[in-house]
Formats: sequence, C-alpha cells, structure tokens
Amino acid sequence: MFKKQMEKLTNALIKNGASKAENKEIIVYGLCSAIEIGFNIITTLVLGFLFGLVLEGIIFLISYAFLRTYVGGYHCEKAINCYFMSCGIIALVLAAVEFTPGENTKLISIGILAISVPFILKVAPVESTHKPLDSAERKYYRKKTIIHLMIECFTIIVLFLVGIYNVAYVICLCIMITALLVFFQMIQMFLKNNRNNS
Repeated sequence: MFKKQMEKLTNALIKNGASKAENKEIIVYGLCSAIEIGFNIITTLVLGFLFGLVLEGIIFLISYAFLRTYVGGYHCEKAINCYFMSCGIIALVLAAVEFTPGENTKLISIGILAISVPFILKVAPVESTHKPLDSAERKYYRKKTIIHLMIECFTIIVLFLVGIYNVAYVICLCIMITALLVFFQMIQMFLKNNRNNS
C-alpha cells in the first residue's frame, strides 16, 4: 500500500548514511509491515469501540497473529485488499460475539474446535506462492503451529472454566478463521497447479 513511499524514505536513509544499501529490501519490508500492523490495530480498536467489544477485538488480533504466523493461509495479492479483508474478518468476529446467545457459545465453541483443530494439525503449515517452504522450514513451522495451537486450546479451556465465555469464544473464532484461510489457500494452490499442468 505504501511501498513507493517507504522506498523513498529508505533511499533517503541510505543517502544520509543511516542505513546500508544492501539492507534496503529488508528496511522497506519492515516499514510496510509496521504501517500495516498499525492500521490493523487502529481499525480493531475502532471496530471494537463501535461494537462495545474493545477487549475482544484486541484478544482476537493477538491470538490470530500468534497462530497464523506459523500456520499460513490465504493472502491477498495487494496490501489494500489484505487490509479490507482483515477489517471484514474482525467485523464478522465481533458481530458473532455480539449476537451469539451466551448459552450457545460453549456448544458452538466445541463444534468449532472439533473441526478446526484436527484440520489445522493435519495440513499446517501451508505455503503460498510468495512464501514457499523448504523441508527445514516446514518442520520448524509445524512445531510452532502445534505449540501455539495447544496454548490457545489450553487458554480456551481455562477461560471457560473461570466463566470468561466471550474471550474464549473469540479465540475459538480465531482458530476457525485460521482454518478457513488455510482451506482457501489450499484451493488456490490446487487450482494454480492444475492451470500450470494443463
């Protein structure tokens, strides 16, 4: 979204001697990522405020980043599309938390976990066109996926036991969204491979 501007800024830093030319690509990527993360945080806070669920929005963002970093999944080609997709996901999650009757959250959460957790454990990590994984990376990412998924599942159990149902439900929805994005990425890769082979 801001790549050209970040490249100009990086060029200025290199010209002034604040950065090395060989690090240009890393600096541009880091600056773009920082801005995207900043926008996502601000958007989450705004949507959380509108729904009256600021804490739930923050919990979703943290648990989503915690898991998706290693699991992988569908990514939009353009950063702006990725941002709007993220906004849509956050809005849908907060709407689900707001409008799901409290007495149903346990049953829905169990259903989500029963489907999503085995699926993620079976297929993750999923590579993308922009981020292919070698065998060592796949092994490392898989280990991290299992650890992070177990931490989130343990957190959900504890939250339900102490009666903090909304937050537990948010983390369950995070796991479900992650599983769906993995599924969409698998479909995208399958279709791409079919096109390449035909």
